[in-house]
Amino acid sequence: MANMSTPASDVPSALRENLSRFRELRNLTQSELGKRAGFAAASISHFETGQRVPSVESLVKLADALEVSVDALIGRQPAEAGSHVDPIFLRASRASAEKLDAVRRVTAALLGEDIKR
Repeated sequence: MANMSTPASDVPSALRENLSRFRELRNLTQSELGKRAGFAAASISHFETGQRVPSVESLVKLADALEVSVDALIGRQPAEAGSHVDPIFLRASRASAEKLDAVRRVTAALLGEDIKR
């Protein structure tokens, strides 16, 4: 199997691209991601444009907020590794128990399956 990791010299560009891509996949604004990770929207903008490079601690916060690994965020995993989950499922997973139950019922009806809890 080929090595899919990003060379260290390419990490800043991979980080910029992945940060923006993962944020957009989750339908988050820079401000929303900033709130989740504990940063101002301007900081997220600076990270995405390469004006600033986040510290290791900041990378962990960003990865946690985006629900991806740090490796996926900096490009040390294949591009698909952190993006295979449809954003609608991410939003559904954060829904209230009542809404999540409704999602399960609709999914079961669409798939013609009995989904047990």
